[in-house]
Amino acid sequence: MTKVNVVNAVTTIPGLPGSPFGQTGSPQVAVPAGRRLVVETLSVQLDVSPSGSKLEAFVTYTSGGNNVTLFVPLTYAYTDAGTGFDFYVGMQAVRLYADTDTVLTVSGAGSGNTGTLFLTVSGYLV
Repeated sequence: MTKVNVVNAVTTIPGLPGSPFGQTGSPQVAVPAGRRLVVETLSVQLDVSPSGSKLEAFVTYTSGGNNVTLFVPLTYAYTDAGTGFDFYVGMQAVRLYADTDTVLTVSGAGSGNTGTLFLTVSGYLV
């Protein structure tokens, strides 16, 4: 049986990204210093109370020195009977270029009180 180092296999094929990247943060994900992040997929999870409240989500990041805000459509997922919070989720295929040593942040706005915010990004570092 041959073992393959996937990271090194990816980095040695011309034209493919050098450093795969995936991270979850609450409510933000940091771009490492000295690297730019190309985000190909982002997903968010937000909760709000009281149950029945409306909620929308935004992801903010810096690209080319400019602040960018992206609206992320949400879908109601479930209500936690123990806390009374409604949970909403969203996932988008994107192509975002985040500057070095900055953060991508998720925020929520709506008719209720926003609880915990989660942002997950996947892509690669250049």
